[in-house]
Amino acid sequence: MLLRLALTLAPAAAADGLRPCAALRRSWSLTWTRAGGPRVLALALPLAALTAGTLRLVVQLALPLRPLVRDVLEQATGNFFAAYYAGILAPVIVGTLVAAAVTLPLTSTAFAVLHNRLLSRRTSDVPGTPDSTPDVSSPPGTGIRRRSLG
Repeated sequence: MLLRLALTLAPAAAADGLRPCAALRRSWSLTWTRAGGPRVLALALPLAALTAGTLRLVVQLALPLRPLVRDVLEQATGNFFAAYYAGILAPVIVGTLVAAAVTLPLTSTAFAVLHNRLLSRRTSDVPGTPDSTPDVSSPPGTGIRRRSLG
């Protein structure tokens, strides 16, 4: 579980233009700072609860699909057992897809914002490290950070 939390900032670091290994290194280093670990945990827990709640709600709302899917598949294939299990799985599949579509953009945005805040705090705490570089047009993967707007 700790490893998963330490890697939650990797997509945001990769979106910054870093290569996969560099993004994982940055995620790991930002998570295991004094301010990083508690902030990642404090952000991950409510987002996990939101995802679980959304999944549960949508699965409950999609339960009327069970008999519909079962009847349609049984008539189409003539296989009662396949239709029965497809009917059981239909609300779960719908719930998973809807929960992912609703919570994934929010989660990705929240972790990207946290990544940028932790990165700006880390660069401002280190003496001799400039807050940003004037060269905004540097190629991806060079390690040069873009200027922060906030």
